[in-house]
Amino acid sequence: MMKKTKKTMLPLQLIVIVCLSYGQADDSTNKQSISDYSRDPFITLFSGLSAEVGNLRREVEDLRKSCNSVDVAFSAALRPSIQDNEGYGNTGPFQADTNLVHSHIITNVGNAFSPRTGAFTAPVHGVYYFTFTSYAWKKEANIGVALYKNQEQVALVYEYQDKGDNEDFASNGATLQLAKGDIVYLVLPSGFQVTSNAFKNLSTFSGFLLFQAEGENV
Repeated sequence: MMKKTKKTMLPLQLIVIVCLSYGQADDSTNKQSISDYSRDPFITLFSGLSAEVGNLRREVEDLRKSCNSVDVAFSAALRPSIQDNEGYGNTGPFQADTNLVHSHIITNVGNAFSPRTGAFTAPVHGVYYFTFTSYAWKKEANIGVALYKNQEQVALVYEYQDKGDNEDFASNGATLQLAKGDIVYLVLPSGFQVTSNAFKNLSTFSGFLLFQAEGENV
């Protein structure tokens, strides 16, 4: 029985050796094929096209964001509650700080400025620019206004109207980072006054969006 087993094992060993040799040869052939494949000019072309498609996708995404941008700009003028024959009238002075309401709309793209409250409410996160001008005419007084972001004063303009000075203008401005819902408005400080006209835009308040910013913490 033992002799028969040895005779049977010999052909099996030969078969295993042949298979292993074939496998090594086949693996070498595959490596050569892969190497040739990687040098194929069409593969190089497809790789370049794939990178270009990635760039185009990013450009499309940027365009999509640009299309979703919001246009925001406003200008408004103060109007007097009481006026003389030429349409001039003073607001103030008051004993306490008082919000100024620029009720005459010149421009209000995006409707973010309220002529009822005199406040601008940021519709989107972003960086905005604001400018304001106060006017005084024919009276000795402190003229000027303050720009507020929420409850914080961020800018002030001040001018003393001399006795012999017929009229004065004073202007200021600020660039502000705002989160959606922040409010910006003008305040007449206590003891100050400002002159406006029913027919002319003299004391004004303006602002516009410079660019949008992502996220809530701008």
